[in-house]
Amino acid sequence: MRFVPDTLLARLVMIFLGGFVVTFVVMLTVQLPDRETSIFRITAGRAAHRIADFVQLADRLPSSDRATLAEVANARGIRMEFRNTGSTVGPAEPPANAVVFREVLLEVVGDTPPVKVAVERSDAIPPDPGQNHVQSGFIFGVQTRLSDGTWIALSIPEPRRLPRLPTRTIANLLVMMAVLAVLSFFAVRWVTRPLSRLAEAAEALGRDINRPALPEGGPREVKRAARAFNAMQERLGRYIRNRTGILTAMSHDLKTPITRLRLRAEMLEQPDVREKFVRDLAEMEHMVHSTLGFMRGLDDREPIRPIDIGALVAALHADAEELGHAMHVLGSATAPYFGKPEGLKRCLQNLLDNALRYGRDTEIAIDDASDALTLYVRDRGPGIPEDELERVFEPFYRLEGSRNQGTGGTGLGLSIARNLAQSMGGDVTLRNRDGGGLEAKLVLSRSRPAASVLAAAAGRGGTPHQANTLDGATP
Repeated sequence: MRFVPDTLLARLVMIFLGGFVVTFVVMLTVQLPDRETSIFRITAGRAAHRIADFVQLADRLPSSDRATLAEVANARGIRMEFRNTGSTVGPAEPPANAVVFREVLLEVVGDTPPVKVAVERSDAIPPDPGQNHVQSGFIFGVQTRLSDGTWIALSIPEPRRLPRLPTRTIANLLVMMAVLAVLSFFAVRWVTRPLSRLAEAAEALGRDINRPALPEGGPREVKRAARAFNAMQERLGRYIRNRTGILTAMSHDLKTPITRLRLRAEMLEQPDVREKFVRDLAEMEHMVHSTLGFMRGLDDREPIRPIDIGALVAALHADAEELGHAMHVLGSATAPYFGKPEGLKRCLQNLLDNALRYGRDTEIAIDDASDALTLYVRDRGPGIPEDELERVFEPFYRLEGSRNQGTGGTGLGLSIARNLAQSMGGDVTLRNRDGGGLEAKLVLSRSRPAASVLAAAAGRGGTPHQANTLDGATP
């Protein structure tokens, strides 16, 4: 499986480091053969000078003293022989090294006498004075003719004076790679940080259209993107405010004629007609109130405060029992949740009303974890068809099988609950329970630190409070 980072920062750093590693490998691949040739020429040059010295010294000595010179050379690990005729010195392995050595030797001794050379690799070169381990290197064999016609054969071992790999160069390149990795990380992070802020702002925009404007900083392209994002947010906010204002005004203005119609209906003499008028007007009034509540949820500017979840659920439990409904509470919250008290209470109340109206054996379960607070509202009732579990969150959508005009449902309760949950960074989902009934799952994220949430609330004009016990009502 290929490892591909999923963040722009990691990918750019990987590209920079990958390019440097490829360059490093190509440089070593290209330079190592040239380095090996240079090392061999240095080693061959040292051997050539030593051979030239011995050849010149032997040429100056009389024939009777050459045997002594051979003994001295042999004592130093150099084989020296004097012959009447030349012979083969042995195979030249590799031939390229023999050619290079011949060129170096002729540069030192000249090409007047005939010269025969051979080069052999060896991993058992005798140690230098002061060392106690054998070395790798080459054995250089030479045959040449002295001025009196005598042939001299020399075999000189010469160790490599430089390592096979350029360890210092590799160490320097590794240090450069480490420095470039650190610099590229901070450089790429500096460049991509505005993009991260832009992504976070886009995600937060879906939860809060009234969030603070995005800072227009960074490179020119990022500034343009931030400026366009802020303009889009302003247009969307203005559109929602205008639409919400119009619908709210219309719903509010309808309350007056409905009230007048209710008074006039009471004056009707026919009881059956009066009852129908009153029932229709009550339904219209309920729809108006629900619409006003839905509009308030769209334009919610309630500040974020710490909420005692246990106290909030206990208050809902007490209200349900006062109305004669049986309800159970399971679990508890380990810490306050930073959210909108009135909005959360309203969200839970809508889910609870839905369960109490259409089911039985209602319960609220609390599951608190370090990353999320999850609240379950469960009932034993008819449930909802699987293909309708998402559609019921649409405004004014009702399931006629269980929600009809007689029950008073307007199809806005679940829409309002989901809008309120999303405004706090959470969500509401539904599922049918095994054995019948419905479960509403409200997930509220705890991933953002409380300090940043309170700072965001303060930036919107809210007034953060210290953690205290709230029963769901706005302090």
